[in-house]
Amino acid sequence: MLTAILIWFYTGALCYAYGALFFKKMPFALTVLAGLVVLTVLAQFFSLFLPMGWMVLLILLAGAIGAVLTRRISLPQPATRPVAWLPLSILVLILILVLENATQRSTHPDTSLYHAQAIRWIESYPAVPGLGNLHGRLAFNSAWFVTNALFSFSFLGLGSFHLSAGFLFLLVLFFFWQGFASLVEGQFSASNLLKTAFLPLAFYVLGGELSSPGSDLPASLLIWLAAVLWLEKSEQEQPYHAPLIILLIGFAITVKLSALPLVLFFIPFLWQEKHRFARLLTLGVLVVLPFFLRNLVLSGYLIYPFPALDLFDFDWKVPAVLAENDRRGVIGFGRLIGTEDVFKPFSEWFPYWLSRQTLNRRVIFFAALLTPLASLPLRFAPRMLWTGWLVMYSGVLFWLSSAPDFRFGYGFLLATLLLALIPWLLLVIRYLPFIQKIISPLTCLFLVAYLLFTLARSFELRTFPNRVLLPADYDRVPVETCSLANASAFCAREYGFCGYAELPCAPSPRYWVALRGADLRDGFRALPR
Repeated sequence: MLTAILIWFYTGALCYAYGALFFKKMPFALTVLAGLVVLTVLAQFFSLFLPMGWMVLLILLAGAIGAVLTRRISLPQPATRPVAWLPLSILVLILILVLENATQRSTHPDTSLYHAQAIRWIESYPAVPGLGNLHGRLAFNSAWFVTNALFSFSFLGLGSFHLSAGFLFLLVLFFFWQGFASLVEGQFSASNLLKTAFLPLAFYVLGGELSSPGSDLPASLLIWLAAVLWLEKSEQEQPYHAPLIILLIGFAITVKLSALPLVLFFIPFLWQEKHRFARLLTLGVLVVLPFFLRNLVLSGYLIYPFPALDLFDFDWKVPAVLAENDRRGVIGFGRLIGTEDVFKPFSEWFPYWLSRQTLNRRVIFFAALLTPLASLPLRFAPRMLWTGWLVMYSGVLFWLSSAPDFRFGYGFLLATLLLALIPWLLLVIRYLPFIQKIISPLTCLFLVAYLLFTLARSFELRTFPNRVLLPADYDRVPVETCSLANASAFCAREYGFCGYAELPCAPSPRYWVALRGADLRDGFRALPR
């Protein structure tokens, strides 16, 4: 835990420097968040030529120190407004809860399947041509893996720390908590209500992801942030709102392609930001550009696994048939059907999918899906609130029609539901003044009780002594020696799990995959089969 705190302080300071360099006069949490995105974009460019180790960190640190010495940035100012003890105690509880859960071992099965391996490749080598030939999942490129590799400090020899999820979670919840603190002071705005609602929901649906380097948690958080900032923009627009929203949209898409419907926010920007739309579009392109470049190197495709976008003919390109199998695997996994059935009609796969969902998931799903019936107050709400709900609802439909695994959809589902309900709550608060007097203390008591309950459930007393200094490492999974077409490798012995094993590691022998050169950095190519 002490190591986690030190890494978070270092990460926060570095992110603040880069955020303040490019974005002026923003709240502290948003400045750090913007810096995290800027650093990840820069790191992705560096990852095309360098492993994500001490050299990249040194270059980025030199840039931050240079910005401070040349007074290009100003140091953050301490808060001058006093905070009531109850909201402050809730913030402390959030910090303790995040620290406890982020330092536990990752229970996400995909971490051992490919997250840890993808990060180890980024730590050890520049982007490797045709890495997807070794294991298709390694071509499932995510900017979030680069973020984790950047701040893993694996070169210290103490393990590969995967604490970025906890850092982002804490950062976003601090921003949401500020809205909750304003709500306690009587500022009943739509954005403050939305921020407050996300505080317990974040732990409810994402708490189990805090120790994982996977992309589901950051994608959901970024979708929620986009919704909140869109509401803030409608209430009291600041110069930073538009570029920050575009920055987060681009980042969210490169973290996980399921966030793609966020690009619909560009449509209202066409008439709202006509004078600077070209600059905003350029910003979005710069954010996603290194993601597409890494895709081309890892798989030979602009987007993987979408073999229909077959624009290039690199010798390391993953064969189209294997890319199509991976695409069907993602769809089949989300729909809970076999890969051969992914093109069955909606009426055939949906009833089975629905029958396999838990009761609370069905409630969330139908509540979000039926929000058009409850959206009457949106007609009387600001147009931007209605627009935000429409974008989020489009995300729900996109998720349902593609790969509707619930952990892929929480971002859009909950944002859609809350954006439809908040106008009703605002109407109640407006016409029933006594609600204003009780909503704040009731919310405080609920949050304290819920956070304490969550902490009691998730606290691991057995592993706590081992985590006081260092967070839990990746699970060690058994591997064995196996063969490629012209080299030896390691292969998983159980469930295709390679974990953080030595490179190269594959789920099974790859007799049709060959090294393109004498070194692993030369990459892999598929032989005719």
